Amino acid sequence: MKRILSIIALGASLLCATGLYAQETAADKAARKAARKEAVKDHLEMHFKPYGFIRSFIFVDTRATKSLTEDMFFFLPLDSKEVNGQDINAVTSWNFQAITTRLGLDIKDYKVGGTSIEGKIEGDFYFLAKEGAAATFRMRQAYVKLGWDGLGRSGKSNLSLLVGQTWHPMAADMAHGINLETGAPFSPFNRSAQVQFNAGLGEHVILTAAAISHMQYKSNGPQGVTNKYLRHSLPEFYAGISVKGGGFLGRAGVSIMNLRPQYGFYNNTEDPADPLNGKKYNEWMTSFSPFIYLQYTKGIFQIKAKSVFAQSGEYMQLNNGYAATALKDDGISYEYTPVNASVNFLSFMVGKKAQGHLMVGYHKNLGTFKDVLADKVYFSANGFANIDQIVRITPGFIYNLGKLQFALEYNYTMVRYGTITGNRVLPTENLHWIGNHRILTMVKFNF
Repeated sequence: MKRILSIIALGASLLCATGLYAQETAADKAARKAARKEAVKDHLEMHFKPYGFIRSFIFVDTRATKSLTEDMFFFLPLDSKEVNGQDINAVTSWNFQAITTRLGLDIKDYKVGGTSIEGKIEGDFYFLAKEGAAATFRMRQAYVKLGWDGLGRSGKSNLSLLVGQTWHPMAADMAHGINLETGAPFSPFNRSAQVQFNAGLGEHVILTAAAISHMQYKSNGPQGVTNKYLRHSLPEFYAGISVKGGGFLGRAGVSIMNLRPQYGFYNNTEDPADPLNGKKYNEWMTSFSPFIYLQYTKGIFQIKAKSVFAQSGEYMQLNNGYAATALKDDGISYEYTPVNASVNFLSFMVGKKAQGHLMVGYHKNLGTFKDVLADKVYFSANGFANIDQIVRITPGFIYNLGKLQFALEYNYTMVRYGTITGNRVLPTENLHWIGNHRILTMVKFNF
């Protein structure tokens, strides 16, 4: 009997021990699962930062305009066009759209050895298709950035290498405002694929060099607007310097671009016996566009100024271009020269919760340095060669309510049109001013 009771007691002990072990194992599993979830959450919060906004614009124009994206990306008012004694471009229009809503993801704080790794993916809903089609989601930025800190004997130098699509170095500093064009055509506006190298010399000086390709923003030419003129040539090159300290930021740089307006082999399809058939084009157009940018910030006040001497800047959304000057001895290739322009803006903003801003822009067409062939002028598809000057005044007000913004902006743009005389792409006769009043309102929720 005692033996039977001992066996029963031993069995009960084993069952209890098994149950306790099972309970402990289940608890451990739950703890490990919770720890994994917390680790994943910490990893995501540490390395991934989603961002974006929902933005709606409502605007009214007092005149027909040259604009993009359902007229939200505004360039300038159209010249007068008389039909039966009336100017058909003197017409009021309005629109209401939310298609510039944006989504983005910053990837940060990864490290491999002494190399830090960052990245960005950003897109928005944009009207790239034909009229009447729905807005499509398109890539704005996508790049990886490698960094190395504490280099050099002093340990104060740092280097970075960016590969991918982001803002052109001449377009990164924008005027104050809520408008979609953010200062264009009084400041370069361009995002392009590039390899950008930055070298920090101490705490205050950064040297920048970049090799740049073109995608959405392209040059004009004999075959229309396409990036092939650059693809059959060399990358656009940029070199610049930035200096900062004490609330001050200054930049200076230059873009050097080579295009091949025509490329490949000549082929006259209308005359197979043409003796020029089979000859290879030998065409190049070189442009230099230097700029300077100044910024000062103190407390709730900031002021910005930029000036660009632009050559063939149509791919930067400037009212600019280039032209052929003469036929070469080979009988098929042309010499080219850029159209020159002075492009400038001054803007400031003050306030924190309630903000006021003002931008003043000025563009002056300087023509070409050489005589050109009138039938071979390739100009911005968003502008006109017969423009002498453009002036813009844009005051605005923003009210910030947490992540919610309400804004109102007034835009008065004046364009001095004329008739081109001579061979330098300069309007000098029939000069007259055309103006447009634009009232723009915005509601924006940031997240």
